[in-house]
Amino acid sequence: MPSKPYKKWTGICAASLFALTLGPWLYVKLEVSRNTTVYDSVWSDTGSCRIDSYIPRYSRFGVLGRLVALFSSNGFYRVYNKGGDELKSSEWLLWQREYPDMEAAHWVNGHAIYPTGDGYRGWTLPECG
Repeated sequence: MPSKPYKKWTGICAASLFALTLGPWLYVKLEVSRNTTVYDSVWSDTGSCRIDSYIPRYSRFGVLGRLVALFSSNGFYRVYNKGGDELKSSEWLLWQREYPDMEAAHWVNGHAIYPTGDGYRGWTLPECG
């Protein structure tokens, strides 16, 4: 049976390892979020909202960026109203792959639809219909 100091040391090491991997990943994701430009933009039929597509460039962060890219999507989407307020975003959805460079997002009766690795996803936004 392990002694209590061993368990404490193991916990400290595990927490440190987690922080050392999460910190750089979070830094790269936040920088990409702030500095990625719009790849494509599609307005709703009523002109009240738009869905913007983004393709992040992780490569500008070197090896760290390439590692983050392995566990991140090829792109993401944000929906904005006419005033520029963000309504929805797929940016922080883990385990979902989006492909804005392969097919454009589109609107169907107030529903923002975008392509993913598992088909299509989206949001129902009554204010955009």
